[in-house]
Amino acid sequence: MNADFWLSILAICISVGLPVAIFLARNWLLAWISNSVQHRFNVEIEQLRAELRKNEERFKSDLRNKEDEISTLRNSVLSGSASRQALLDKRRFEAVEKVWTNVNDLSPLKAFAAQMSVLKYKAIAKETHDPRMQQVLATIGSAAPDIEQLKSVARDERPFLPELAWAYFTAYRTVLYGVYGRFMILRTGLENPEQYLSKEGIQKILKTALPYRSEFIDEKEPEQYYVLLDEIEIYLLMELRKILEGKDVDQASATRAREIMDAVNGVEKEQAEKAVAHAKRGG
Repeated sequence: MNADFWLSILAICISVGLPVAIFLARNWLLAWISNSVQHRFNVEIEQLRAELRKNEERFKSDLRNKEDEISTLRNSVLSGSASRQALLDKRRFEAVEKVWTNVNDLSPLKAFAAQMSVLKYKAIAKETHDPRMQQVLATIGSAAPDIEQLKSVARDERPFLPELAWAYFTAYRTVLYGVYGRFMILRTGLENPEQYLSKEGIQKILKTALPYRSEFIDEKEPEQYYVLLDEIEIYLLMELRKILEGKDVDQASATRAREIMDAVNGVEKEQAEKAVAHAKRGG
């Protein structure tokens, strides 16, 4: 009986304990799995956070490096631009100096033009075949400068000057050489030298450079245009001073420059064509 009793108690314990044990074991297993998963998750989260922080630091470092590179590049460009501008300004100042030096170098030709302004070219042209007139012209010509010795230090300065400044300088020089050329035509003793004494070209240059003087230019002979040289010189000086003061060129100045240069180029073309025609006739 006692054995049966204990067997019954054991059976009851087993029947009650086993489910409890299974329940406890299942809860423990679930808790263990949950904790294990949570731990692994936490580890992975920390690794991810660490990687993110590392990437963030790397990104910030790269960004700082890029900013430094951009800053260096910007400073380099600005420094290079400033250096180029400084060099260009220096070169422009040198060009201004050379142009004005060239104007002064042309003073002997200007003085000769002053002497020629009192001559009556048309009257002389009719007598150029007379030996006595040629002797007079030779005496006058002895005061003429040797144009081969005249310096042209401004010859290569055009790229560094505003167009109007160069146009006034070119007009000034062209008028002076025109005076010399007209005199040399008389010295050649050619028959009918009047055909080489055309004044339309020089008139166009002067009217373009000094439009308010158009009436004077139409009324006077080219030998008297000498008095206009000082006015062109003044306008040239004004333009050169603008360069030194750093003033910009306006549209009106650019237009005036083109008009003057067109007139100058037209005269040079006409003179070249006449020279060719004369050479053919001489041949």
